[in-house]
Amino acid sequence: MNPTADDIVRDHLTTWQRRIETTSASLVLPQTGSAQAALAPVLHQLVTVYDLSSGLVADLRQTADSPLAATSAGRAYLGQLAAALAHSNRAATHLSTTVTGLADAQRLAPRPGTAAPIESQLAVTLGHAAALRSLHRALEAVTRPLAGPEQSLGLSSTPVAGQHSRVADRGGIQPTRRRS
Repeated sequence: MNPTADDIVRDHLTTWQRRIETTSASLVLPQTGSAQAALAPVLHQLVTVYDLSSGLVADLRQTADSPLAATSAGRAYLGQLAAALAHSNRAATHLSTTVTGLADAQRLAPRPGTAAPIESQLAVTLGHAAALRSLHRALEAVTRPLAGPEQSLGLSSTPVAGQHSRVADRGGIQPTRRRS
């Protein structure tokens, strides 16, 4: 019995779900030690996310060149992979910010045993948290069917836990201050 396009897509999505979950679980911010000690694990995490992105690209290429791409299930799968790739690339960018924060913390710490500048600590904490949110969005992209064109562009309509939300612009005239 030959598997249908839906069966193939379901199997591939299950594999990607597992790979993204594994990658996300490996992103643990080192809580103790110096910036130098924390740098190696975060660099390893960055490589892990890069490997995930590389795998997504390879699967996108392979699927785009296969007969599966001619089916509606295959086209939807390509959209889901593209969204997951966009989010995993954002995760890598955020981890790069974390690495930069750790490097700055080490470089700018006046002497051993003193605290790193708050900007560096903030870059590490926020960069790592943003990387996790991006991986959760990548996971969401492969676990939910695409609903519309906004999701195929990698935009999520539902907020992720910990995500800041903005109040919608009410329009109208906003008062401004003039400098004298």
